[in-house]
Amino acid sequence: MRSETAPEVRRPGPVALALRPFGYLMVGLVWTALSAVVLALGPGILAFLVWSDVTGALGEVELLTGGVAEALHRPGELIAILIVLPVLALLWGAGVLWMLPCASLPLMLLSFTFVVRSLRPSYAGDALSFTTWGARGSTMGVTLTPVSLSLQPVVRSRWTDTLMRFYLEGWAVSLRSMIAALPAGFGWLAAVLATMEDLPAPLRVLLAVAAAGLVGWSAVLLRRRWLARFHGGSTGRTERRVTDLSADERRRRRRDLEKRRAARLSGR
Repeated sequence: MRSETAPEVRRPGPVALALRPFGYLMVGLVWTALSAVVLALGPGILAFLVWSDVTGALGEVELLTGGVAEALHRPGELIAILIVLPVLALLWGAGVLWMLPCASLPLMLLSFTFVVRSLRPSYAGDALSFTTWGARGSTMGVTLTPVSLSLQPVVRSRWTDTLMRFYLEGWAVSLRSMIAALPAGFGWLAAVLATMEDLPAPLRVLLAVAAAGLVGWSAVLLRRRWLARFHGGSTGRTERRVTDLSADERRRRRRDLEKRRAARLSGR
């Protein structure tokens, strides 16, 4: 199904048809590199610490973690750690573990989806993607000017709709999603602390259990947020959208409003 927000049909020429698989491939590789950096900051660091702890090959990791347990016995440094932890939890939970992956991975997958589509003759009669501009202050990025929201699919499918919802979670700033991801940030920090060999074993186990629980808590909160934003949740309505990405939800909400208006008029 063709997206309602896509521009008019743009039939590419033979040169454009021949080159666009390579163009989307290059764009996909760029987003792959960015996604790898994002994943390295979150799960990557944690996986490295766990591997180092299991194998005993701590090496330079001791320089990063070895002094934390000692700092816990010094009141001044303990207070500093307690002040920094919520900030790190916000940055890692809301940013590194949720918003940044949502802002990069969907674009990578959309790029490769367009590579496949560019090789299929059935897609040769139109453009594969288009760009809109998010309103200032409504999207992640440089908000002093409208932000370019590219790689939106001209032809929609269930696969691209799912990717675009994650896309929206990453680029349309949502305070509720950030709050929902906050426990995962504390869970990430607890998991990092659980890899430290100089902490007592019972405390490390407790930290690991707490990490799993906090990540699970965030998963539940984000799922509720997802249902409320894209499926109406328990309230039967979606939240107000902020960019052109929400055309489908706006159309659905407009139909609901028209039905309620018609029902009110018929009851008069």
